[in-house]
Amino acid sequence: MITTILKRETCAECLICCHYTDEDVWDAPGFTKKEFEKNSIDGNYHYYCSNKLFYLEMEKNSKNEYVCPLLSDKGCKLGVNKPFKCAIWPLYIVNINHKIALVVSDVCPNVYRLSNKEILHGIKCILPSIQTMARNYPELIEQYRDNYRFVTYLDS
Repeated sequence: MITTILKRETCAECLICCHYTDEDVWDAPGFTKKEFEKNSIDGNYHYYCSNKLFYLEMEKNSKNEYVCPLLSDKGCKLGVNKPFKCAIWPLYIVNINHKIALVVSDVCPNVYRLSNKEILHGIKCILPSIQTMARNYPELIEQYRDNYRFVTYLDS
C-alpha cells in the first residue's frame, strides 16, 4: 500500500520496519484474525494474541535486534499479503482527542520528510481502504506517540 509514496527499492535498502530493539519491539505489527488466517500463519510460526491482534514471536539476531520472522533475503515472505499495519507503515491510525487520525512516524526518514500534502496526494487511492480498516478493526488504532506527526483525521 505505502508503495504509492515510497519506492520498494527504498524500503528494501532500509528494512528498519522489520528490525526492533528492546525499546521499540512494542511496535512489531499485529495481524487481524482475518489476515492471520488468510496467510496460514498458525502452525508455521510461534505467535501470541493480544487485544485481538496476532503477533509473531521474534528472536534476536547477532546485532541484538529482534527481526520479523517473515523477513527473508528477498523481502517479506508475504509479499502483497502482508498485514495492514506493515502495508501502511510508517503511517499509523491513532486516536487523538476522541477522533481517529492518520499520523506518520519519524522512524522512516524517507516518508517523514514528505509534507502532509505529498503524503495525502500519494495515498489518496488507498485512503478509503485505510478508513475502512479503522472502522472494521478498531484494534488497529494505536496510541499516539510524541514522534508522530499529525497528517489528517480519518473520520469526518
